[in-house]
Amino acid sequence: MSEGLDGERTRQLEEERDFLLQSLDDLELEHDSGGIDDESYAQLHDDYTARAAAAIRALRDGVDARPEPPRAAGRSRRRVVVVAGVVVFALVVGVLLSSAVGVRLPGQTSSGNTSAEPSTTNASTKALAAKIKDLEAKTNASPDDYGLRLQLARAYEENGDLPNALKQSDAAITIDANRPEGHANAARLLYLASEQVPTKAGQAELVSQALAGFDQAIKVGPDYADSFYFRGILYAFALQDFTRAQVDLQNYLVKAPTGQWAAQARQLLAQVTTELESPSTTVPPTTTRPKKK
Repeated sequence: MSEGLDGERTRQLEEERDFLLQSLDDLELEHDSGGIDDESYAQLHDDYTARAAAAIRALRDGVDARPEPPRAAGRSRRRVVVVAGVVVFALVVGVLLSSAVGVRLPGQTSSGNTSAEPSTTNASTKALAAKIKDLEAKTNASPDDYGLRLQLARAYEENGDLPNALKQSDAAITIDANRPEGHANAARLLYLASEQVPTKAGQAELVSQALAGFDQAIKVGPDYADSFYFRGILYAFALQDFTRAQVDLQNYLVKAPTGQWAAQARQLLAQVTTELESPSTTVPPTTTRPKKK
């Protein structure tokens, strides 16, 4: 262990070093395959290299002058408790993440409202109900269909039924724990739920579970870009860990430069980069957050 660093800080630096070095390897592969242009490659390569070198120097010298990243809570996944805890606010959580960073999540209208809100027309409500009924029938007929479980999860979320959305995401994980989509979708739902929990302890518990879910999604499917985007959001807003947020958002853009969330990822990447260059006590400054519509 480095003499000037405690065990926890040493572990964090080692994780950061390993993560950045792996990101450099991924970047090389993307560049070699033509997935990223030369200019973007050079910028990302220089950034990753500089930060990896800083982590390595800190481990070597036992001195790290950078702010210590916040420590995540324990990573238990107590699903029954989670579902019971979020049911009372399931109708409103779907707008929280989009209002924070200006994105529209799957299952939301362009205004950021969920279909369960009063602004939804009767026709679309009936259409959604019919869609859910159809998906429920198909899922009952083919209970081991991974894709159907996730389709039903998204339909429930669109209807404001977060507990059942989470239940279906977990069912997908049970069917195939080696695919990333179920882990990532469940983690995203948990983070959405954390935004509405009234207590700090409850928020921390759900954020911890969400982080564990994203970590697992990336472990089993490192090429599934969306996991990096949503974990980057969690790091930026829930944990205020701008270094990891920046790396995740950059990784998303490397893996999906024209992906569904590319514009939003660039917007948030600019914000967290500004925070890293000029640290402040807000995350990001509230003036940069789009207001709810």
